[in-house]
Amino acid sequence: MAKKRFLAILLLCTVFLCACGKSEEKTQTENLEFPKLAWDMTPEDVMKAFQTAKEHTVLYDENNLTTSFGITDIDVFGQQAERVFFSFIDFASLSKMPGQNAGKQRLCRIQAYYPQEADLTPVKKHLEQAYGTTVSEYYPFSATEPAVPQDTMNLKPVKPSESLQYWGSSILSDALSENDLEACQTYWKNCRRGLNEENWDFFKDHARMVSVIFSDQEGEQGKGVEWNAHNLAVYQALAQAY
Repeated sequence: MAKKRFLAILLLCTVFLCACGKSEEKTQTENLEFPKLAWDMTPEDVMKAFQTAKEHTVLYDENNLTTSFGITDIDVFGQQAERVFFSFIDFASLSKMPGQNAGKQRLCRIQAYYPQEADLTPVKKHLEQAYGTTVSEYYPFSATEPAVPQDTMNLKPVKPSESLQYWGSSILSDALSENDLEACQTYWKNCRRGLNEENWDFFKDHARMVSVIFSDQEGEQGKGVEWNAHNLAVYQALAQAY
């Protein structure tokens, strides 16, 4: 009887662990997370994940709102990257959200650079396996240079090519509730240069929480992968503030 009870408990534990594993894997896929990392990690969390310290990173830069640093010689999706840069920002304090004292610097951008002679075929295959189908167009929503009286935002999409591929997670408007749109618009504009009342609706209906850009180009364009989670970081900061 005791043996049967033990086996039943063991079975339940196995099912629970499998469910947790699938849940974590699903979250990683939906948020297009970098291997071993999560988007709400702090600089200290990332360094701990790679078993390194500040003094062993490259180009370390830190202030009250942002931190960035690079780690060299990391295997990223099946190919050795020369260096990988990690960027963090405290959007809660930057946009003066409620509860800003509780804000933290969250991981919001990762840039992996490969040698010019590197074969990125395995990298692309690993990206497809991890994130699924690419998107047919990508909106960088880059702002123009500071202008008078206000900045503007580029609303044109970029199309994929043989050497440029894009992955994207959920659209902002799918994640934001109707009740929170007004507050979100107010704080998002403080976090994104060029975003204003005129382009907000287009932005929220096309911007991705997380985007991944794969580049396999010669010359200045270079070879690498960029993970951009600025929008998710703002969303996480708002969720914490409210």
